[in-house]
Amino acid sequence: MKLSEFLRDLEPSGSENHNSSNLQVILKILRKINSSLVLEEVLELVLKNAISLTSCERGFIVLKNDKGELENVLSLDSNGNRLSKDLFNISRSVVNDVFITGQARFIESALNNLSKTSESIVNLELQTIMCAALLTEGENIGVIYVDSKSLNKIESKGITETFEILASQAGIAINNALMHGRQFKANEELKKAYNELEIAKREAEKLEVLKNHFLTQMSHEIRTPFNIMQSGLYLLKSQISSVQNPEVKELFSMFEDGSNRIIRTVDKIMEMAKIRSGNYELLTETIQLEEEILQNIISKYEDKAKAKGIYLMYQRTTDNNSVKCDRFMIYQIFQEIIDNAIKFTERGAVRIKQYKDSKDRLCVSIQDTGIGIDPEYLENLFQQFSQEDSGPTRRYEGSGLALALVKKYSELNNLSIKVISEKNHGSTFTVIFK
Repeated sequence: MKLSEFLRDLEPSGSENHNSSNLQVILKILRKINSSLVLEEVLELVLKNAISLTSCERGFIVLKNDKGELENVLSLDSNGNRLSKDLFNISRSVVNDVFITGQARFIESALNNLSKTSESIVNLELQTIMCAALLTEGENIGVIYVDSKSLNKIESKGITETFEILASQAGIAINNALMHGRQFKANEELKKAYNELEIAKREAEKLEVLKNHFLTQMSHEIRTPFNIMQSGLYLLKSQISSVQNPEVKELFSMFEDGSNRIIRTVDKIMEMAKIRSGNYELLTETIQLEEEILQNIISKYEDKAKAKGIYLMYQRTTDNNSVKCDRFMIYQIFQEIIDNAIKFTERGAVRIKQYKDSKDRLCVSIQDTGIGIDPEYLENLFQQFSQEDSGPTRRYEGSGLALALVKKYSELNNLSIKVISEKNHGSTFTVIFK
């Protein structure tokens, strides 16, 4: 019976005092069980009041667990002492019937009607049993059960309606407490996970600082002696400039190339470390792509291309070459691509073209007639430390960082790079300004 139905039935009559007493009892009980959201407190309040209301000797609250099985979560005697939670100590047939049907069961004089009495009732010598479903929003979450070896005359006392109301309201209170408990547990787990994440983040930040410090220190330790060596080499070279011995000239060239190669590698490692750690500051400005970037790089590589016997050509088909970007990064992008084009081309030409595509986007293509790239390797082209020709017997030097940096610089400046290549027939890198 619902609380509203119970209240409607409390009309003035000869039993007015009795009904008023029941109403006061149930309202008092409801105030108690709704005074807390802590599951253990709610369960204890519900069960103690159920035992007191029915004058039974003991009571049990059985709930459905996460596996869908019934679990005895609380057992008390009439003095409020906790009992064993063993389900065998109650009439399981009554509990299962009420849980499955959702209909309350009220049994009195059980042992006086042995033909309808279950074996568990006989074994436990029970005379009075009251059991009602704990319903909430149409879902049965368990049952509340009280019993006694004494005959309590429950029907004549009008307790059944009150017990049903208690059960219906207890179902809501218990479910609220369960939901609150789950929410509290979820919040605690989330808080714990957040704390662990914060700790991990702080540790990662410490490691990042240590790593950057290490790289900076190592860069300094490597650069300093090489700068001294290069200065000494330059001084020595100027002192013996009159020497025409080709072997001496070749030796000087080897020293210069080797030291420059090491410094370039250190620079690339430092740049990649700064970008990955998020410590790189993007300095955007408006520049003229041809005058301020491309012409400088082309002038720088003309002698190198000429020495290899290849043509380095430049073509422009658009007058508008103004772009907004980080000057250093754009310079590095084109320098690395043009450097690779010349390095991997043994004969033929490297053609640089500035133009507008069909979408009116400014583009710069660098086309070479070099060794090309294997189609299977193209997807790894911009990966760090990745090289198609690797190992100690490789033909070309390189750390595998140049194109990885090109990719990172492009992303930071909102550029895209398109690569078309055919093995042994050359490659075309196209930088597209969005």
